[in-house]
Amino acid sequence: MVQRIIGSTALLFALWLIMSGHYTGLLMSLGLLSAFGVTLIAHRMNILDAEALPVRIFIRLPAASFWLISEILKSNLAVVQVILDPSLATPTQVTVNASQKTAAGLVTHANFITLTPGTVSVAVNERQKKITVHGLTEELAESCLDGSMDAKVTWIENAPS
Repeated sequence: MVQRIIGSTALLFALWLIMSGHYTGLLMSLGLLSAFGVTLIAHRMNILDAEALPVRIFIRLPAASFWLISEILKSNLAVVQVILDPSLATPTQVTVNASQKTAAGLVTHANFITLTPGTVSVAVNERQKKITVHGLTEELAESCLDGSMDAKVTWIENAPS
């Protein structure tokens, strides 16, 4: 539990530093104190668990980000084609089977789908491990069914502890 408190405090303080832009001694010490206070409140509320702070996912997320950016760029080109020729739009809804074991992994998968232009995750069924996806075209919707994104998110989720 001490590791979670230290990790959460460090993460919140780093986020505060990035967003603040002020690096005087007083403000940095108050920022660290605030981050620690928020972490203690979260600990007291029993919400500082593996799901709230999925450190395992953070380890592999940078490597997967490059893959996600390439997927976003590819689907952007497909969306531009539909914008230039609206008759290409064939809205479709599909159901994607997900192999993630945790709620954080399933939500990450749904968010990756939504980040990819032309597709939106409209519903997530945690019990059945299914994500309902709306696509701007049949091709964009069906690209979620090929399993590559599911495999990548499962790889992220199974990072070593």
